[in-house]
Amino acid sequence: MHTRYSSRDTSARPVGAGSDLFVVTAATSDTGSAVVRALLESGSAVVAVGRDRERLRPWADLGARTHVSPLDDAEGLTEAMEGATGAFVMMAPGVMPGSTDFPAYQRAVSAAQARAVRAAHRQGSLRRVVTLSGWGANYSGARGPVWGLRRLEETIDSTGVPAVHLRAGSFMENLRPDIASIKATGTTGGLVPPDLPLPMIATADIGRVAAEFLRGDREFTPGPVEVAGPAHRTLQEATRLIGAAVGVDDARYVLRSPEAVRASLLEAGFSHHMADGIVDMTLDVAQGRIRLLDADRAITTSTTLEEFLDAATA
Repeated sequence: MHTRYSSRDTSARPVGAGSDLFVVTAATSDTGSAVVRALLESGSAVVAVGRDRERLRPWADLGARTHVSPLDDAEGLTEAMEGATGAFVMMAPGVMPGSTDFPAYQRAVSAAQARAVRAAHRQGSLRRVVTLSGWGANYSGARGPVWGLRRLEETIDSTGVPAVHLRAGSFMENLRPDIASIKATGTTGGLVPPDLPLPMIATADIGRVAAEFLRGDREFTPGPVEVAGPAHRTLQEATRLIGAAVGVDDARYVLRSPEAVRASLLEAGFSHHMADGIVDMTLDVAQGRIRLLDADRAITTSTTLEEFLDAATA
């Protein structure tokens, strides 16, 4: 049974007639947190939605309303979106290690969020939605954890509510395991060729862009928008920068085989289904099937890889 909890304490910003109220799902994730932070810093009223009451508490302390609900609970999300004028929705978690049918979970999340969006729109309040999609949605045959991104876009579009879909590039936060590995062993590695340029982006920048669309600070034209950092960067560059930051002068990136990566995931406790999906997804990136399309609608953000790693390794 799902558990829901709403916080409407006196620290929350008052919402009067004609005021904007923005709901952010997965508000304790990296990107969801960035959206909440950017909205609060701009003076907006926010409902932060997440699965864990204690992890939401810092947002309540900063003036947000909080609501506990899983992302596949349509009733809980509908309650959270009551009176909202804008909503940020996303898939979370991005990976469920033990899952044996991750697409089924993603379909449930898409359907629940769409139902809540539709209900708020019918009540007359909800005017716009921003989704966290990803560059994986550019490839119609995307596999593994990014399979559901295009489906989320399509399901939200089916509600009739105007929606901008942020097709973000590769998160710089994905380098955290590499930082830990280089600190511990001096090496890191994976399936992606070390010299393949990747459209890296910091989630803090995605949060700011999402908040700008929700608030109307950017022209709100529905549809996909590609979002990436100031330059494509390689894992070879990232490895060198991480090594310099943590005092490992000869840090190395080792190209690994699909079989080796799959075996390491299984050893770490991943199901065969999730291990296969992660390998398939990463091969789609490594072999160029998942890529930015240099679409007309694209946004370049400001945080450099050096700036991100300076903070992440401090």
